[in-house]
Amino acid sequence: MDSDFPFDEVVLVEMPSESEAERLWLRLHPARMAWVLERAGVHFVAAVLRTAPGDLASLLRELEAWVAESGIPQVRFELDGRTYSLRGSPAYAAATFSASRRRPLGDAPRGGRESSPGPTL
Repeated sequence: MDSDFPFDEVVLVEMPSESEAERLWLRLHPARMAWVLERAGVHFVAAVLRTAPGDLASLLRELEAWVAESGIPQVRFELDGRTYSLRGSPAYAAATFSASRRRPLGDAPRGGRESSPGPTL
């Protein structure tokens, strides 16, 4: 990812629409610095990681809960230069993480769905 952000520890979450990006931002922003941005027609939520121990785990649990509640099948996020998918499941409240080595963040098809799942971590 070509980072245009002045922060080293930013998690960038690709969203299926602007309205979903705003919903996630509304959920995250009371507890952390976050913002919505758009690049080439793709909407993202950027969230800054705090220095507190366990903050990444806290953010991922919050994102996991949001995906499960929202009904969105999956979101992709970038962390430390790697792209991951967080998938919601209608049968379970938990989600699974999988590494995505197919395309950089923001290069998903216009429908926002991956053509094939990545390996499970």
